[in-house]
Amino acid sequence: MLPIDLSAKHLVIGFGITGLSVVKTLDYLGAQHIWATDSRDNPPNSDEIKTIATEIFEGGFNHDWLDQCDYLWLSPGIPLATPELQDCLKRLPKDHVGGDIELFARLTQKDTIVGITGTNGKSTVTTLTADILSADREHVFVGGNLGEPALNLWLEVQHKNIQNPIYVLELSSFQLETTDNLNVDVGVILNLAPDHLDRYNGFDDYANAKFKLLDMAKRWVVNYEDQYLMNHIASRRVQKPTTGFALKQTVESGWQMSWQDGLPVAISNQSISIPLNEISIGGLHNYANVMACCCIADDLQVGEQSLRQTIKTYQALPHRCVLVKAINGVRYYNDSKATNLPSTVAAIEGFLEPKWLILGGVTKDQDFSELMTLLDSPSMLGVYLIGKDISAIAPHIPASCESHYVETLEKALQAIHARAKNGEVVLFSPACASFDQFKNFNDRGDHFIRLVEVLEN
Repeated sequence: MLPIDLSAKHLVIGFGITGLSVVKTLDYLGAQHIWATDSRDNPPNSDEIKTIATEIFEGGFNHDWLDQCDYLWLSPGIPLATPELQDCLKRLPKDHVGGDIELFARLTQKDTIVGITGTNGKSTVTTLTADILSADREHVFVGGNLGEPALNLWLEVQHKNIQNPIYVLELSSFQLETTDNLNVDVGVILNLAPDHLDRYNGFDDYANAKFKLLDMAKRWVVNYEDQYLMNHIASRRVQKPTTGFALKQTVESGWQMSWQDGLPVAISNQSISIPLNEISIGGLHNYANVMACCCIADDLQVGEQSLRQTIKTYQALPHRCVLVKAINGVRYYNDSKATNLPSTVAAIEGFLEPKWLILGGVTKDQDFSELMTLLDSPSMLGVYLIGKDISAIAPHIPASCESHYVETLEKALQAIHARAKNGEVVLFSPACASFDQFKNFNDRGDHFIRLVEVLEN
């Protein structure tokens, strides 16, 4: 265990589920002074945190605490660049500042950890990897940026006195920003594309947060076809054992796609081939995700039977390119989780069939110019735009692609349903955030499902 002074003053910022997990863990460890603060007037989990923390402060930053604390624990939603934090960050030693994953790292130096990051596909790879490992061995715990906070997993292990746990963690760039000491056995970077640029000073800054995982991992699993990622790895002075995956390239170490007559037919490594009809999730981007899981399984020496059976029976996470229903031979896919353009690009490129696309929402200052070439394709039948403002999207739809602005999801589906034919795909992959019309991407996806369910045959 890396040292943590439990007699010092620990300041936890943020009352979300992550902040709550930090407070619980510090209390479990026996920290004598736990200060907890949230800038919101009525933050979540306040009642529970009040019963644990020494003192709490709500509705802003407590500058006296920032001046006096010995450790600063930040929730992922709090950027390091927050102006109110700068004096505190300059004052404290670097190893006295972190987030929940850094605190988790201090407690798990001898445990097996798989860390998974990237712009898209993290949740699918995290959950499928956990399922594969669980089919092969005991005491697998899954969480991090997805589902249960990592520290809650650690607390469960302590309460149950479990020996030799395996942690499979989805890690966001926000979490990696404040993490330096995570002992990662397999570090996975799935892909890199511009995202969260409202928080970062450009794409390089965002990517550098992801690259921190490489520094902390003993082995790497990478996307060989992500040129930005591969250029970065080639430039590093320290290289580590590496496997990877590719849809189109031939792979020396890892997994690749097999093609026949221009169509994908199987994924394989040097000794195993898995036909695509034995994989429960579809689309090229999902086949890439499955291959990433296979690389992880190889690194951790998972048995072939456990690997094959889990891949065959895995159930896709909600709102991530999931088939909702087929109506008269038309397949309707819910990809509401696609809150950025790279996610939507992956979904569009993942289906070779003729397709209708529903786009739109809160654009988050994204550059949609890539649509000009992406939608200029014979397989793209038309685009229906929804949302309060399409001004950032509409100029980048090529003249060759039919497009309509209908504002609501219901109107888009009604229009497409009247036109779609057998063998075509309807893809709801909005490339935008949801909060102009919905609570979140889950609410938006649930709404799409309800609308599809009532469409007539």
